[in-house]
Amino acid sequence: MNLIIETERAIKLLDNKSQNAFRILASRKLKQIYNSNSNINATQKRQLHIVNKLKKKLLTGNAMLAQADKGRTTVIIYKEQYTNKIHNFLTENNIQPLHKNPINKDRKHIQEILQQNNLIFNNRQVKYLLQKNPTPPTLNAQLKLHKPNIPIRPVVNNKNVPTYKTAKKTE
Repeated sequence: MNLIIETERAIKLLDNKSQNAFRILASRKLKQIYNSNSNINATQKRQLHIVNKLKKKLLTGNAMLAQADKGRTTVIIYKEQYTNKIHNFLTENNIQPLHKNPINKDRKHIQEILQQNNLIFNNRQVKYLLQKNPTPPTLNAQLKLHKPNIPIRPVVNNKNVPTYKTAKKTE
Protein backbone atom coordinates (compact mmCIF):
# COMPACT_ATOMS: atom_id res chain seq x y z
CA MET A 1 0.00 0.00 0.00
CA ASN A 2 2.90 2.37 0.74
CA LEU A 3 4.19 1.79 -2.79
CA ILE A 4 0.88 3.01 -4.22
CA ILE A 5 0.88 6.12 -2.03
CA GLU A 6 4.49 6.97 -2.87
CA THR A 7 3.85 6.42 -6.58
CA GLU A 8 0.88 8.78 -6.50
CA ARG A 9 2.93 11.42 -4.65
CA ALA A 10 5.62 11.21 -7.32
CA ILE A 11 3.05 11.45 -10.13
CA LYS A 12 1.50 14.57 -8.57
CA LEU A 13 4.88 16.30 -8.90
CA LEU A 14 4.69 15.95 -12.70
CA ASP A 15 2.89 18.41 -14.96
CA ASN A 16 -0.87 17.87 -15.24
CA LYS A 17 -0.81 16.75 -18.88
CA SER A 18 1.46 13.78 -18.29
CA GLN A 19 0.03 12.64 -14.93
CA ASN A 20 -2.66 10.36 -16.36
CA ALA A 21 -0.25 8.64 -18.73
CA PHE A 22 2.13 7.89 -15.86
CA ARG A 23 -0.79 6.69 -13.70
CA ILE A 24 -1.70 4.16 -16.37
CA LEU A 25 1.89 2.95 -16.65
CA ALA A 26 2.27 2.79 -12.87
CA SER A 27 -1.00 0.90 -12.41
CA ARG A 28 0.08 -1.71 -14.98
CA LYS A 29 3.41 -2.18 -13.23
CA LEU A 30 1.77 -2.33 -9.79
CA LYS A 31 -0.64 -4.98 -11.07
CA GLN A 32 2.32 -7.00 -12.33
CA ILE A 33 3.99 -6.76 -8.93
CA TYR A 34 0.74 -7.67 -7.16
CA ASN A 35 0.06 -10.64 -9.43
CA SER A 36 3.55 -12.08 -9.18
CA ASN A 37 3.70 -14.67 -6.44
CA SER A 38 7.49 -14.42 -6.14
CA ASN A 39 7.18 -11.84 -3.36
CA ILE A 40 4.95 -14.08 -1.21
CA ASN A 41 6.46 -16.27 1.48
CA ALA A 42 5.19 -19.73 2.45
CA THR A 43 2.93 -18.48 5.27
CA GLN A 44 1.30 -15.92 3.01
CA LYS A 45 0.75 -18.56 0.31
CA ARG A 46 -0.95 -20.82 2.86
CA GLN A 47 -3.14 -17.96 4.07
CA LEU A 48 -4.05 -17.03 0.50
CA HIS A 49 -4.93 -20.67 -0.21
CA ILE A 50 -7.16 -20.82 2.89
CA VAL A 51 -8.90 -17.56 1.96
CA ASN A 52 -9.56 -18.84 -1.56
CA LYS A 53 -10.97 -22.12 -0.20
CA LEU A 54 -13.25 -20.16 2.17
CA LYS A 55 -14.48 -17.99 -0.71
CA LYS A 56 -15.25 -21.09 -2.75
CA LYS A 57 -17.13 -22.73 0.16
CA LEU A 58 -19.14 -19.56 0.75
CA LEU A 59 -20.10 -19.40 -2.93
CA THR A 60 -21.08 -23.06 -3.17
CA GLY A 61 -22.96 -22.94 0.14
CA ASN A 62 -24.85 -19.77 -0.83
CA ALA A 63 -23.47 -18.07 2.27
CA MET A 64 -21.81 -14.73 2.92
CA LEU A 65 -19.79 -12.85 5.50
CA ALA A 66 -21.57 -10.19 7.55
CA GLN A 67 -20.33 -7.86 10.22
CA ALA A 68 -21.66 -7.93 13.77
CA ASP A 69 -22.65 -4.61 15.34
CA LYS A 70 -20.49 -4.97 18.48
CA GLY A 71 -16.83 -5.78 18.44
CA ARG A 72 -14.95 -6.76 15.34
CA THR A 73 -16.78 -9.98 14.73
CA THR A 74 -17.47 -11.44 11.32
CA VAL A 75 -20.37 -13.85 10.95
CA ILE A 76 -21.10 -16.44 8.29
CA ILE A 77 -24.77 -16.33 7.35
CA TYR A 78 -26.82 -17.73 4.49
CA LYS A 79 -27.68 -15.08 1.90
CA GLU A 80 -31.37 -15.96 2.13
CA GLN A 81 -31.43 -15.40 5.90
CA TYR A 82 -29.61 -12.08 5.53
CA THR A 83 -32.02 -10.93 2.83
CA ASN A 84 -35.02 -12.00 4.93
CA LYS A 85 -33.72 -10.05 7.94
CA ILE A 86 -33.36 -6.90 5.82
CA HIS A 87 -36.78 -7.41 4.24
CA ASN A 88 -38.38 -7.90 7.69
CA PHE A 89 -36.70 -4.74 8.97
CA LEU A 90 -38.01 -2.73 6.02
CA THR A 91 -41.59 -4.02 6.36
CA GLU A 92 -41.69 -3.67 10.17
CA ASN A 93 -40.61 -0.04 9.89
CA ASN A 94 -43.05 0.76 7.04
CA ILE A 95 -40.28 1.73 4.63
CA GLN A 96 -41.75 2.01 1.15
CA PRO A 97 -39.83 2.02 -2.14
CA LEU A 98 -39.85 5.20 -4.22
CA HIS A 99 -41.46 4.92 -7.62
CA LYS A 100 -39.18 7.52 -9.18
CA ASN A 101 -35.49 8.17 -8.56
CA PRO A 102 -35.18 11.74 -7.15
CA ILE A 103 -31.36 11.92 -7.35
CA ASN A 104 -31.00 13.91 -10.60
CA LYS A 105 -33.75 16.34 -9.63
CA ASP A 106 -32.13 16.87 -6.22
CA ARG A 107 -28.70 17.41 -7.78
CA LYS A 108 -30.07 20.07 -10.14
CA HIS A 109 -31.90 21.80 -7.27
CA ILE A 110 -28.74 21.82 -5.12
CA GLN A 111 -26.71 23.18 -8.04
CA GLU A 112 -29.20 26.03 -8.52
CA ILE A 113 -29.15 26.91 -4.82
CA LEU A 114 -25.34 26.88 -4.65
CA GLN A 115 -25.03 29.07 -7.76
CA GLN A 116 -27.58 31.54 -6.36
CA ASN A 117 -25.42 31.89 -3.25
CA ASN A 118 -22.37 33.11 -5.14
CA LEU A 119 -21.42 35.41 -2.26
CA ILE A 120 -20.90 32.37 -0.03
CA PHE A 121 -19.56 29.84 -2.55
CA ASN A 122 -17.32 30.64 -5.51
CA ASN A 123 -17.43 28.57 -8.75
CA ARG A 124 -14.59 26.29 -7.65
CA GLN A 125 -16.37 25.49 -4.38
CA VAL A 126 -19.67 24.88 -6.18
CA LYS A 127 -17.93 22.46 -8.53
CA TYR A 128 -16.39 20.63 -5.54
CA LEU A 129 -19.65 20.52 -3.56
CA LEU A 130 -21.64 18.91 -6.38
CA GLN A 131 -21.40 15.13 -6.46
CA LYS A 132 -20.19 13.98 -9.87
CA ASN A 133 -22.20 10.76 -10.02
CA PRO A 134 -24.70 10.84 -7.16
CA THR A 135 -26.43 7.63 -6.15
CA PRO A 136 -29.12 6.81 -3.62
CA PRO A 137 -27.90 5.85 -0.15
CA THR A 138 -27.14 2.18 0.38
CA LEU A 139 -28.30 0.08 3.30
CA ASN A 140 -25.95 -2.37 4.98
CA ALA A 141 -26.99 -4.50 7.90
CA GLN A 142 -24.93 -5.43 10.91
CA LEU A 143 -26.16 -8.37 12.95
CA LYS A 144 -26.99 -7.87 16.63
CA LEU A 145 -25.61 -11.13 17.98
CA HIS A 146 -26.32 -10.21 21.60
CA LYS A 147 -30.10 -9.99 21.05
CA PRO A 148 -32.62 -12.79 20.63
CA ASN A 149 -33.54 -13.67 17.02
CA ILE A 150 -30.43 -11.73 15.92
CA PRO A 151 -32.06 -8.57 14.49
CA ILE A 152 -30.12 -6.15 12.30
CA ARG A 153 -28.66 -2.72 12.91
CA PRO A 154 -29.12 -0.71 9.73
CA VAL A 155 -26.10 1.24 8.53
CA VAL A 156 -26.82 3.76 5.79
CA ASN A 157 -24.01 4.95 3.55
CA ASN A 158 -24.75 8.52 2.43
CA LYS A 159 -21.37 9.38 0.91
CA ASN A 160 -22.65 9.43 -2.68
CA VAL A 161 -25.92 11.30 -2.15
CA PRO A 162 -26.17 14.78 -3.72
CA THR A 163 -26.15 16.63 -0.37
CA TYR A 164 -23.25 14.84 1.34
CA LYS A 165 -20.44 17.29 0.53
CA THR A 166 -22.68 20.33 1.09
CA ALA A 167 -23.73 19.03 4.49
CA LYS A 168 -20.09 18.39 5.47
CA LYS A 169 -19.10 21.89 4.36
CA THR A 170 -21.91 23.62 6.26
CA GLU A 171 -21.51 21.70 9.55
